Amino acid sequence: MMEIGMLNQRISFLEHHTKTDSIGNHKAQWEEAFSCWAAVTPKSSTETTEAGVTKEIYSIEFIVRQTADTMRINPTTHRLQFRGLSYNIDSILPNYKSMNYMKITAGTRRAGEQDDFY
Repeated sequence: MMEIGMLNQRISFLEHHTKTDSIGNHKAQWEEAFSCWAAVTPKSSTETTEAGVTKEIYSIEFIVRQTADTMRINPTTHRLQFRGLSYNIDSILPNYKSMNYMKITAGTRRAGEQDDFY
């Protein structure tokens, strides 16, 4: 059982939307759906080299309260934002027994220069 005081980091969930401009072009956008408090734990950090480019991959576990908003999160339509970085959601593990907290594992990739995120 987790204490509510352990949820001490603010995170935001971004939702994917496709917007159409005045001449019919479709553009993908990520807009903030909601934010909440989370317990954040680094899980892993790996580095690989692919085609001469070094990639660093960070994986973090987020524990959030299970609410109507968090229960509708989908890895294909949502991203997570924490401390200025966007994370792709890898897995969502709801707790169906106690219905109080859920674990979200997410990762981000970084390549090349210090601020070169993709």
